[in-house]
Amino acid sequence: MAQARMKLVIVESPNKVRKIREILGSNYRVAASFGHVRDLPAKGGLAVAFENGRITPAYEMLERSSRHVDELRTLVKAADEVILATDPDREGEAIAWHVSKLLGERKYSRVAFHAITKAAVQKAIGAPRELDQRLVDAQQARRVLDRVVGWLVSPTLRKIGKEARSAGRVQSVALRLVAEREKDIKKHSVVDYLILSAKLEKDGSPPPFSAKLIAWKGRPLAQRLTDPAVAEKTVEWCKKQKWKVMSCDRRDSVRNAPPPFTTATVQQAASVRLGLNPDATMRLLQSLFEDGKITYHRTDSTALAPEALAEARAIIAKEFPPEYLPAAPVVHAAKAANAQEAHEAIRPTHPESGPGALGSGDAGKLYRLIWQRFIACQMSPCRDSITTLDVACAPDAWKTTDGKPAAMGVFQAKGKTPLFDGWRKLAGEDSTEEAKRKGKKGGADESEDEESSDELPMLSPGDALDLLGLDVLKRATKPPPRYTQASLIKKLEHDGIGRPSTYAAIMRVILERGYVKDEKRKLHATPLGLSVTDFLVRHYTGNFIDLGYTARLEGDLDRIARGEADWEKVVTEASFAVLALARRAGLWYDPLKPQPPRA
Repeated sequence: MAQARMKLVIVESPNKVRKIREILGSNYRVAASFGHVRDLPAKGGLAVAFENGRITPAYEMLERSSRHVDELRTLVKAADEVILATDPDREGEAIAWHVSKLLGERKYSRVAFHAITKAAVQKAIGAPRELDQRLVDAQQARRVLDRVVGWLVSPTLRKIGKEARSAGRVQSVALRLVAEREKDIKKHSVVDYLILSAKLEKDGSPPPFSAKLIAWKGRPLAQRLTDPAVAEKTVEWCKKQKWKVMSCDRRDSVRNAPPPFTTATVQQAASVRLGLNPDATMRLLQSLFEDGKITYHRTDSTALAPEALAEARAIIAKEFPPEYLPAAPVVHAAKAANAQEAHEAIRPTHPESGPGALGSGDAGKLYRLIWQRFIACQMSPCRDSITTLDVACAPDAWKTTDGKPAAMGVFQAKGKTPLFDGWRKLAGEDSTEEAKRKGKKGGADESEDEESSDELPMLSPGDALDLLGLDVLKRATKPPPRYTQASLIKKLEHDGIGRPSTYAAIMRVILERGYVKDEKRKLHATPLGLSVTDFLVRHYTGNFIDLGYTARLEGDLDRIARGEADWEKVVTEASFAVLALARRAGLWYDPLKPQPPRA
């Protein structure tokens, strides 16, 4: 009987080894690279050579990887087939490439596990491919660009002081957003103003409701009331007048379920719902993925596999009344402008086990959040009745220019009545989506635009109303809200800056450098962060410090990954553009062309 061929599967994390070995059986050896094995050296210069349009990064094996690489070399010699099964993204593709370079010339197969489950692992093993050099080049481009910007720009920060230690291609843009918000907050001038709020009722029949003054003598109150004496005089006059309904507008609002989680949105939700920072969230996601509980967690896709859609719909059909299951699966459009690879959204691998499968710890809470979002994304839309009620104070007290009688004052009430909870029955209201839907921005009193959650009474135009009370409410304009880590990630994602695997690191770096402080989950730019931002904007405007430029460069990296652009050309042009600005900012040497140290 012929001896079975030994196949070696190399993964990144040792935490995956046992589970994958159990799935594949005795004909396979599974070993780990323990993450990255090569990188640009931390010390000793730029370690990237530019010559005749070619770029040569001087990668070296990481010191901590030496023992692991030696073990892999021994296993490779005894293997009939070597399968590289690092993570299914550009970073994973690059790690597989670096591993192959260190293990020597031979044929390597590449597979990607989008979930650590028996079906997913066996499916991937059955469809091996070659390493995708386009993805490797896209990751190389990102790494080299980050290196070049750091090594060219950071030395110029010495003009600020020794505490200004570093700049980065993406971290500095994130810092700029926080710093500019800090300046906007400091520039904000608080303006006190007054709102007239009437409490009204029809014929003593509850419920009473509140309405706010929005127009006086035919003119909208574009300028808020600021004079207390005028406000009190108006109140006393209005108390003596008749009140009646001018108009009652009711409309149905239909809201589809939010899409399943991506890396960015799960970080936001975990921050808002669970109080977890992005670093903690990513660690938990990594553990859940390696334990086979969720699909791959670094993704900007909202797509779901057909079998996942079927699983979600089966659970809805079993656990909820028929009206909660749409006639057809719900397809969510991608939110990210440039989704990197054909990943799925983040979802449970075994949703039939229920939301409480992992207990009540942080990992269990995060899993529950993912499970609920996954099931809810396939549920029926929720429906609300939105009512806008305009009330006339002194209905015929003055005449318009064409001689028609009109109300002296117009008060308005808004209300929302839930008609069908749909997906909200499971997932509740998504805080970030709700804020986005209402379009809240800083600089105004938010209570003005809020829709009451209370049901307004059934009224008709012409109905007489009784005034139960009329109050003067004191308000003040508010500055723009501070970023939280969650909302900053949302902003970066919206503007196409950074990628799923980078957001947590960006937050960590700007905090560790002392450029930003996180106080009560609000980000404050420090004096050092403001000084660094001012310097970078002064010297590097039109380059990496600009949001638009950085987003376009991210687009170039995506084009490299698709084989539509040459990585060396993109990186060379971007690098020499930064160099030109760095020289003007005071860089005395040219790291792209090594020179002896200045005496």
